[in-house]
Amino acid sequence: MHDNLRNKAIKEALLSQLKGKVSLDDIIEWLWDDFGLRAKRSWDDVKRVIISSDEILPQDVATFMIDEGVTPDEGAWDVLPAPRRLRGSSGPEEGDSR
Repeated sequence: MHDNLRNKAIKEALLSQLKGKVSLDDIIEWLWDDFGLRAKRSWDDVKRVIISSDEILPQDVATFMIDEGVTPDEGAWDVLPAPRRLRGSSGPEEGDSR
């Protein structure tokens, strides 16, 4: 389940980079041609369709962006913090010479 939430967050970050750089018609055509998904000609609907689809991976969005001449910011993959760990459980503490 965590991966699904992470994928949605990454897709949302990528879409924020894509907005205004590629026409809605091109995005809608991609959704239909590659995934058989329909979207209305509105940014909100396109975003909803992409984010809610488990079939569309963040890598698919990034590939589409590159194909359309938009370079995805790698920071999109860092949109969620790493899973929390108990203090000291992630490895040797600072100053530990082991």
